[in-house]
Amino acid sequence: MSDDARLITQWNRLTRVHRRIEARMERHLHRHLGLGVSEFYALRTLSEGVAAGTGLLYLSDLANGTGLSQSATSRLVTRLQERGLITTHTASNDRRSIEIELTAVAYDVLRLGSPLLSQAVEEVVRQLRVEETDKDLLRYLCGGMSDGVSTHVRQEPNVR
Repeated sequence: MSDDARLITQWNRLTRVHRRIEARMERHLHRHLGLGVSEFYALRTLSEGVAAGTGLLYLSDLANGTGLSQSATSRLVTRLQERGLITTHTASNDRRSIEIELTAVAYDVLRLGSPLLSQAVEEVVRQLRVEETDKDLLRYLCGGMSDGVSTHVRQEPNVR
């Protein structure tokens, strides 16, 4: 197999695993919090902006942080507002810009949702181990997780 073909094969494997993990995340978030992955990622992006000391994020920043288009981000913001997770207002220094802030409810959702994401990743990685997925990919997934998760996943027996 050529290097190009190998790279494409590895990329396809990674993409399939990413889709499985994201689908599992979607199920967990929807079941427990009534949110989709995009909504949760948006809250995390906003939270990271607050943690970085900016306090507020502009709509364009949120679009860049989530990888969504401006129009998709606008629809997302409307959904988050309707659920009481964010507030928006016109920027004081630029009347054309919208500033976005998280509500207390959003912080609760983030606190409850983060373990759900970890659980989803752990479940998929365990399944991949059973399926005897590409060992390099598994090593990458386990090494990229927090110590608690990677330790937990590595200690799982390989069920046959």
